[in-house]
Amino acid sequence: MDIEEEFLEDALTQDNYSRKDPETFKECVLRAIEKCRIEMSKERTKGKTIFVQRDGISIPLTIPDQRKVVEGCINVLYDLLIYTFDEQGIKVFERIKESINNLDRDYLKEYIKLEQYVPSKNYAINNQQLPSEAPLGNTFIQRKEDERVELYRNMFQELILLYKRKNELKNTRTAQA
Repeated sequence: MDIEEEFLEDALTQDNYSRKDPETFKECVLRAIEKCRIEMSKERTKGKTIFVQRDGISIPLTIPDQRKVVEGCINVLYDLLIYTFDEQGIKVFERIKESINNLDRDYLKEYIKLEQYVPSKNYAINNQQLPSEAPLGNTFIQRKEDERVELYRNMFQELILLYKRKNELKNTRTAQA
């Protein structure tokens, strides 16, 4: 099953309102961890819109950018655990967040330094963004996205370690809510 079929199946069969009992905080965190694990195991594809035929009508279906989905899942887990941050966690998360925030600036600065083709270089300087039409620009965009994915993966790992340090997983063998 390719990513489009998988997304379509998830979108059509999802039942978000079936739970009747209130969820504990621990269940909520474990559910967020499970969601991150599932989303991180998928291929990191760019988003796009496809059209599916349903009852003779062409329906647009937007497939989200999987990298943004993963970032969103990790940000939710971060928000859930923020009150449990200890000194070690605060330092690590500040460093990771700073690295994520500086990615665009750092890659743009490096690109401008290395780009030989003047129109592409001027575009980058004037618009403060990497030109996707330039071969070197595409290379830098891909490298930047790869590093962003890795930084979010590091954040996820640190969140799991924080959760473990807080003994929330003590005597628990599975991470399912």
